[in-house]
Amino acid sequence: MKLVSAPFLLGLAAAALTVLLIWKYLGAPAVIVDAPAGKVHCVSYTPYRGSETPFNPDYKADPARIDEDLALLSNVTDCVRTYSVDQRLDQVVPIAEKHGLQVLLGIWIGRNDATNRMQIAQAVKLANAHKKTIKAIIVGNEVLLRGEQLPDDLVGYLKEVKAATGLPVTYADVTDFWVKAPPELAQAVDFVTIHILPYWENDPTSAQEGVNYLRRVLEEVGPMFPGKDIFIGETGFPSAGRERAEAVPSVISQARYLRDLAAYAQATGLDYNLIEAFDQPWKRALEGTAGGHWGVFTTDRQAKFPWTGPVSNHPRWQLEGYASFVLAFLILFVVARAGGQPDSLGGLAAGIGAGVAGSALLLQAEHSWIVWRSGLEAIAELVVFAQSLGIVIFVLPELVRGRRCLAPLPVGQTLAWLRSPNRATLGMPLYLGLVHLLAVFSALVVSLGLSFDARYRDFPLAAFGLASISLGLLALNRGDHKRRPEDRPEEAVLAALFIATGCTIAFNEGPQNVNAMVWVLLNFLFALPWLGILVGAVRNTFFKRAATAEA
Repeated sequence: MKLVSAPFLLGLAAAALTVLLIWKYLGAPAVIVDAPAGKVHCVSYTPYRGSETPFNPDYKADPARIDEDLALLSNVTDCVRTYSVDQRLDQVVPIAEKHGLQVLLGIWIGRNDATNRMQIAQAVKLANAHKKTIKAIIVGNEVLLRGEQLPDDLVGYLKEVKAATGLPVTYADVTDFWVKAPPELAQAVDFVTIHILPYWENDPTSAQEGVNYLRRVLEEVGPMFPGKDIFIGETGFPSAGRERAEAVPSVISQARYLRDLAAYAQATGLDYNLIEAFDQPWKRALEGTAGGHWGVFTTDRQAKFPWTGPVSNHPRWQLEGYASFVLAFLILFVVARAGGQPDSLGGLAAGIGAGVAGSALLLQAEHSWIVWRSGLEAIAELVVFAQSLGIVIFVLPELVRGRRCLAPLPVGQTLAWLRSPNRATLGMPLYLGLVHLLAVFSALVVSLGLSFDARYRDFPLAAFGLASISLGLLALNRGDHKRRPEDRPEEAVLAALFIATGCTIAFNEGPQNVNAMVWVLLNFLFALPWLGILVGAVRNTFFKRAATAEA
């Protein structure tokens, strides 16, 4: 395809229109209920940034950064909740006092009684010095959930802190463990603190239904604790991460749930604390992408959404669209230089494909940026991105050739070349085979993880959608599905694995998880060119066994 030709110019126009439509859709603002005027009741605060983590025994909080954070938070709330008093986190209390904030002071209770005693002693000293600033003391967070203490031990800690400070005390845990706890625990607290997180519940709930779910839980749990007020110690919704049933993390979802919650709390007098002030990257190692994206503010202290007016998942969609169009132009340039000579209809198809591919590459890069949690994962993301570039450089130009396209080297021959590289084999079939093998291997690794350990794993649709469709079309164009199974045993095995993992994911996730169903479709697209080979292999095996049995 010549750079100055009708097919190329038509493709360029088609790419521009495709990119515009994609990003206009992705960036469309949602009109949701405005939050009532005023500040949110309270927000969880921890100062960790970047690679900082509470699991680093040498970490010490910087008072200047705490001061900076609390100055910002004082604009949106009058209260912060903490979880510990070590690592210099006790400094939060006097700095909060300076900014006119009250503190729900957290004492971290774990397995080690000596460490617990140190936490309690430091918290008691702090509380007695700042009684007007400390709203209440939370003695332990989800200790029963983690199985690190017995309820009787917590009762002892609560009574000790209450006697030493005279301040209100409480214990925080998810609803199930409060319900199962002996009545002595509720009797030892001044109010019951429960965590309600619609996204993480065993039956995940969408942001649209989140507040209704919270209301139902309160109606069920409230009567179980007569004479005790219920405080929502943690609630919120992540702005990024894997879809869980109908719970889809996004900026719009987070804004919708938090605004609905603020309106509901104002109407009912409910007291609550949001999880959390700032995104915490360290949580991604424990809870996947979603774990690091519960903050009202990003890690660089930027508000994620306004509390009134429309909200967009991609507020800078015009800029992202321009970047995608540049990528689409480069893709068309690569296709044109490869020498394909499509007609006008082919140029139009190439343009649409380039627009989709350019947008997918940008979405993949954005997703990779927020999901990697370690150096090893960063390398894995770079490998997958290299695979996508391989699709653009080698596969898309071949698709433009239509029936004249070259076929990827079979998997068996590609593996043989990797074991014993031979310069004589260098050429487009080998390059296509290597890209195909990398894409298939990467996709299978993801699918196996999603089949057996899915809770914290994302569905990387942008990273593999382009590969599955492009490679499938290329193989079908060459008639690979008609190959004899005895010549392609590796493809039969891979097709079987894709089908098996796809069925497992569909069964585990259910049809309500749209992202999961799309990933299952991608699995089947990877297997599609080899279905004939798989069927032939199964038929041959069956007939061979039948013939052996008859003999």
